[in-house]
Amino acid sequence: MTSSVLERTLRVKYLVADKRFVDADRMVLEKHLKRISDVKLTEIKSIEDADFLPCDLLIVAAKNVAAIDFKKWLTGIRKRVHSEGTVWVPALILTEVEFEDLRDILLEAVNENWYFDVMHADHMASLPIRVANLLKINDHLHELDRYEKALADLGDKVTKLEAQLSPPKGHK
Repeated sequence: MTSSVLERTLRVKYLVADKRFVDADRMVLEKHLKRISDVKLTEIKSIEDADFLPCDLLIVAAKNVAAIDFKKWLTGIRKRVHSEGTVWVPALILTEVEFEDLRDILLEAVNENWYFDVMHADHMASLPIRVANLLKINDHLHELDRYEKALADLGDKVTKLEAQLSPPKGHK
């Protein structure tokens, strides 16, 4: 068994963007991920799959998405990743899109609330740092979600206490 650098098993979901193509990168990716930490890599057919959540990181094999279609494709997948009431799952997108095509996505990526990284499939050397950054972001988002729920709960308790302490209407 691989000794884990992290204190938990990573729940990584793997999605192939275009099922018409054979994906040979999955085995290479899985081998590299297992060298990083304990990983449970589950292939999903769609983000809408029932077993998509819980998920620490989504990896999407998008090498066959044409550069001209990449921006539209990315917008579509971003909309599908977000479920109401859940923390957005960060994504690592493996593609062969070049700098010029990614540059055009900069403003849209800055204005969104979804954290993702785009990595050329041949650059596995940077995988540990990319995964670490996306996992840390995911942990921070879950922590903020817990704080938000705790604050809402506290606000409800304060409202109930104020109602109990208020004199009944018509009394002075």
